[in-house]
Amino acid sequence: MISSSAFPARALRWWELSRRFQKFLLVGAFGLLVNQGFLIALHAGSDLRLNVASPIAIFISMVVTFLLNEHWTWHDRGSGLIVHRVMTYLPINSVGLLINWGLLTWLVHDYGVPFLIANLFGAGVAAVWNFVMNHIVTWRD
Repeated sequence: MISSSAFPARALRWWELSRRFQKFLLVGAFGLLVNQGFLIALHAGSDLRLNVASPIAIFISMVVTFLLNEHWTWHDRGSGLIVHRVMTYLPINSVGLLINWGLLTWLVHDYGVPFLIANLFGAGVAAVWNFVMNHIVTWRD
């Protein structure tokens, strides 16, 4: 049996990063369900315009994913008051919100992509931005 001490430090860091990214993706999948659910309820269910419903749904999912990431994905990182992490998480994920919303509206309006499918594309691109920036800034070592 090979112990972790047999691996170079760089390989262990990449392994840990990939495990953290997997957790982030699971949290993101749950956040996407929250996002899609609220998008359906707000846009399809109550006829709120898509360009208004989408940011609301994304923001609600941001709150949910922050809490899950704080307590699971990066439970071992970040120090100090939680409010400091919230104050870095929100601006970073607000850029993610703009990425998601921009792709969603572009794909729907310019290409006629159904809004839930377009939202998946926007969320996927935003997820990469959100992970990289939150790993470096919000929950840094």
